Amino acid sequence: MKILKTIGFSIFSIVVIVVLVFQITGQEVTPISGCKSDSQVKVYCEFSKPEDIVVLPDDRHLLISEFGAIVPLSPKNLPGKISLFDTDTMKKKSIKVTLGENIWGEDSCQRDDLLLSPHGIDLNQRSDGLYQLAVINHMPKETVEMFELIKDNDNWALIWRGCVNALKTGYFNDVALKSDGSFFTTQMYDKETSYLTLVYISFIKPDTGFVYQWDIDNGFIKIPNSEGSFPNGVSISDDDRYLFVNYVFNHRTSKLNLENYTVEAEHFSQGTPDNSSIDGDFIWVATQDNTGIDLLIHCNKTVIQCSLPFTIYKLRQDDLSEVETFSFKQTQMGSVTVGVPHNEKVWLGTFMGDRIASFNLNQEE
Repeated sequence: MKILKTIGFSIFSIVVIVVLVFQITGQEVTPISGCKSDSQVKVYCEFSKPEDIVVLPDDRHLLISEFGAIVPLSPKNLPGKISLFDTDTMKKKSIKVTLGENIWGEDSCQRDDLLLSPHGIDLNQRSDGLYQLAVINHMPKETVEMFELIKDNDNWALIWRGCVNALKTGYFNDVALKSDGSFFTTQMYDKETSYLTLVYISFIKPDTGFVYQWDIDNGFIKIPNSEGSFPNGVSISDDDRYLFVNYVFNHRTSKLNLENYTVEAEHFSQGTPDNSSIDGDFIWVATQDNTGIDLLIHCNKTVIQCSLPFTIYKLRQDDLSEVETFSFKQTQMGSVTVGVPHNEKVWLGTFMGDRIASFNLNQEE
């Protein structure tokens, strides 16, 4: 039996090595040092892995999830934080976060501190008029955290309003809120998956996860027809009728009808889609134009800001057809996870870097 296991492991190792060789794309990257903008993007530093971004109701501030780290991209989960960016002053700002009463989560999910390892976020105005922020969180355990966003003079503040414990097998990436306080979240893959196994999975593309819906009465329910290879970003249409899901290894964005759970449209990209942002009749999708091996080669622990290429797609929600495409390479930003349109700019976040960035939609500026 031991011999058979050794043979099996050896075969798997050979297969992984072959996959690794085929995933080397020969990307050319620009070494990044310092905080300097270029002709393609304007950068704003002093962040740590600003993975997701939402625009606040004043149409001035961006709320940013500063991602810590998760297994297997890191040996262990690491903490991060929530911060603000003021688009008037073009400066990073802190946001006050306090513990409040658990009124939006499960009774069984409690906190006595504000340790966070934030990932995907979503902000939505509830039917009662309050603004609810949902945060995928990986520390000290896997939860979805709920905060009330309130005005604080010329700034904003967050009050913790509860949380939801993940299922035992839960390993979440992103979240999309409904106006009644329920939400959808993407289950990425088995949390015990190694990095090399993920690289192998990226080649053969089996289903690794799906989308959950949660509400206070029914808990977590798996959404039909939501399976795919590494579900990542998830967004919901303004009328709560359609769900948009990005599948990393399938290179696919899907539009799911929430009334009959049919897939009504799909978009396939050259890169791997990450987060998305709803914008009226459109949806913006950020994709990374590289492989996992490119990350290992060009973006190891010594690299402050990864500069691998990326593309931002503007798609019609109706049929996911392309309206505009913005591709970048060898610039002062890379490994982009989100593109959020705001005041004639698109704001970019990353899971591997120290900055956010923007580019003008009016290229004459």
